[in-house]
Amino acid sequence: MVMSQEVNNMNIVITMAGLGKRFRDAGYTCPKYEIVVHGHTLFYWSMSSLKTFIDAGANFIFVVRKEDNAKCFIEEQSCKANIKSCRILEIDELTDGQATSALLGGDLITEPELPFIVYNIDTFVHPDSLPVSAVQGNGWIPCFPGKGEGWSFAQVDVDNRVIDLREKVRISEHATIGLYWFSSFNLYRDIYFEYYKDSSNMEKGEKYIAPMYREMIQKGLDVYIHQVPFDAVSPLGTPTEVQCFMSAKKPQV
Repeated sequence: MVMSQEVNNMNIVITMAGLGKRFRDAGYTCPKYEIVVHGHTLFYWSMSSLKTFIDAGANFIFVVRKEDNAKCFIEEQSCKANIKSCRILEIDELTDGQATSALLGGDLITEPELPFIVYNIDTFVHPDSLPVSAVQGNGWIPCFPGKGEGWSFAQVDVDNRVIDLREKVRISEHATIGLYWFSSFNLYRDIYFEYYKDSSNMEKGEKYIAPMYREMIQKGLDVYIHQVPFDAVSPLGTPTEVQCFMSAKKPQV
């Protein structure tokens, strides 16, 4: 399914159920997404990345640890971000990876045939670089020229069609930003179970989303990248990255 027409609705799962150990070890006493930088929480900055998707009427589902007691915070921040549909799934235990957390969030989806996005809570991307109108294919993966090895990397052909994707193996310069589009939740669910029925597909005991696209490619489904400029991306996943964001000029969104 090549998608160039207007997107009227979609389901977005935000996975925010990690332990945040690095931030606790660095002395932070609140969940990472509640940290305030440039007058706004990291939750706000992450959701600002999705402005064009919010404006298109996306339904949001937040997967969060129950012990964080974050329901009121999420509802308040979602209202500030103009998110019109917000559901919250509180889970008691740590999952075996983002792919599973996103699958659990799917339990709250009432229209699984709609396009489906998974996004993290620790990256800010200037929304001008993430237009909903750019979406295409059965899978769509925004990427930027990230440095180092700590990303998922997509290898593409001349048409930006993905031919391979690896977790933390630098097979190209196209580093994923942590947003993963599927043409429906039904597709995501089917690919999840098909790919992870082989436990050897787990990476260091975790189920990641990015490698699942390899299953889609093997089935002949089209997966594309979307190129995002380096300067449009601010990673917020570690205390050092947050300090860099604090030191940088406040983004205008």
